[in-house]
Amino acid sequence: MNKFKLYLVVISLALVLFSCNKDSNTSEPTPIRDFAVQYETDSTTIADYLKTHYIENLVNHPGFTDDQDITLAKIPTGGTQSSIWSLLDSPTFPMLLKKTVELHDIVYTVYYLKLRDDNTVDGETPTKVDAVLASYNGFYLKDNSTTSDGVKKIDIESTSFESVIYPQQPLGLDATIRGWSEIFPKFVSGSYIESDESSPNPAVYKDFGAGVMFLPSGLGYYNGASGSIPSYSPLVFSFKLYKVKRADQDLDGILSVDEDLNGDLDPTNDDTDGDGKPNYQDIDDDGDGALTKTEIKIDGVIPSSYDLILDCSGLTTGTKKHLDKSCR
Repeated sequence: MNKFKLYLVVISLALVLFSCNKDSNTSEPTPIRDFAVQYETDSTTIADYLKTHYIENLVNHPGFTDDQDITLAKIPTGGTQSSIWSLLDSPTFPMLLKKTVELHDIVYTVYYLKLRDDNTVDGETPTKVDAVLASYNGFYLKDNSTTSDGVKKIDIESTSFESVIYPQQPLGLDATIRGWSEIFPKFVSGSYIESDESSPNPAVYKDFGAGVMFLPSGLGYYNGASGSIPSYSPLVFSFKLYKVKRADQDLDGILSVDEDLNGDLDPTNDDTDGDGKPNYQDIDDDGDGALTKTEIKIDGVIPSSYDLILDCSGLTTGTKKHLDKSCR
């Protein structure tokens, strides 16, 4: 009995010590920064980078892996190179463009380089919820700038964190960082030819859209560090859009691109029945109680109030005829 009591005392003491030790090592989580304040910081960092760096090299090598490879470098002291910033709204390629994104109760301005005209090729433009097969190089920015006697010495450091030359699988834009889903729809995929089995690259791609995106951290990982990327890091990706894989998130037989009623390449803002669920995620997106996939036009007869057609000839599984959408 005495031995048993001794064991209880020892166990109780151990629990108390463990509890105290646990409490002493517990710290409060770091508060998340205000999105607007952080965006102001990121915006300055990106603008300074664009104003102090230039396109050192841009490869034009059609049919080869290095086609549209781009190298960005810092303008040396006294250098006369034209900055990336000077290409803003340029009438020729490469050109620096921008778009706005409303998120986190603020309006982001996102800059991106378009390296060549991809609107002349017969490719596909992804929506924000499609998947893309793309090669890319990613690096993050760190602002080491200093100010002395009211004079700012700009010093933006860039650090590479990932490079994918031979992409094997398409990446869903609805499952990546927000910046990708905003910028990739500004580009068009190219054409490809199957290559030799001995080649590390399964196809040779041509005429693809190529660019560079400059993302504030709010459209990247923000306060969540990812791999070697520190939290609150602005990100830069050079990329080549090889192929687009159309998605059908709600498995209703209708590609999500065809549930983009207003044609803005953003199916997330199309909601026919106003139930708060966008059509591309809604298995009954007209709210009539019948599954969308069952509302198919057969031999010219529509079995319900919802008209759905892919081609006009008969059994289909595909494209929605919404409002002013016509048979394809």
